[in-house]
Amino acid sequence: MKKLLGVVLLLFFLSSAGWAELKIVAPAEVFQGRCFIVFAVSPEAYKEIHAYFDGRKYAFFPYEEGKRVIIGCEPEKKTGEYPLRVEALSQDDKSEAVETVITVSPRLYPKVSFWLKPAKKKLLAPDLITREWAEIEKVILKENTEKLWSGSFIKPVPGITTMAFGTREYVNGKRSGNHRGWDFRAKIGTPVQAPHAGVVVFAQNLLAFGGTMVLDHGQGIQTIYFHLSKILLPVGTLVEQGEVIGKTGNSGISSGPHLHWGMSVHNVRVDPKQWVMTVIP
Repeated sequence: MKKLLGVVLLLFFLSSAGWAELKIVAPAEVFQGRCFIVFAVSPEAYKEIHAYFDGRKYAFFPYEEGKRVIIGCEPEKKTGEYPLRVEALSQDDKSEAVETVITVSPRLYPKVSFWLKPAKKKLLAPDLITREWAEIEKVILKENTEKLWSGSFIKPVPGITTMAFGTREYVNGKRSGNHRGWDFRAKIGTPVQAPHAGVVVFAQNLLAFGGTMVLDHGQGIQTIYFHLSKILLPVGTLVEQGEVIGKTGNSGISSGPHLHWGMSVHNVRVDPKQWVMTVIP
């Protein structure tokens, strides 16, 4: 059942310290591989406001009467308490700050082993993966300030899940890391739909990742698609939710026909299922 914003906010607590003007609303807990939202609420308009969490700096974006930022937690993030600090600069250059603590809680991930043929296994070369990911990351690091989505996302294909986000992968008997996407079984040529409105910012056939596309949904939120057999839209195309952007395949490092769907939040890979099952404002 989809959770409305009002329900989500009931799980949040209000935290303020020291300075009475700047207040934040943030969750007390986040699970590995999922997102949390921080709202900044104040009668005063700030010209700058940023959040600092786990060594990263995040910009806030306008939301209703205040501002908010969505922060992602990596699937293998060490559990425990992490400080969250929000700093703001007022129109007259006065600095204010609020601090609280976010607890990262564990998720139980399944384990899967699969075998790649020699031709596919060669594509696991670290240099190749690093080089290709660097090309994808160039567009992920560019954040569009306009919010293009509204409401929940839809699954890009109707197939059953073949590998869930966070799954501990063993390839040809060796540990490969935690899976950073949501895989769906889909015969080659199955239409891939845009899960929400966005702009095509990457569309290339790569060796390791196969046919690859990235949609930018605005404000640091992007979705990623690997192993496509066909890329149907060029970079710069504005798409609506449900529009076909490509077709599934078995290209790149893939043991069979499927779609790998990834979700990037400020360049942190998170579970796309959260964005389908809940409404992220």
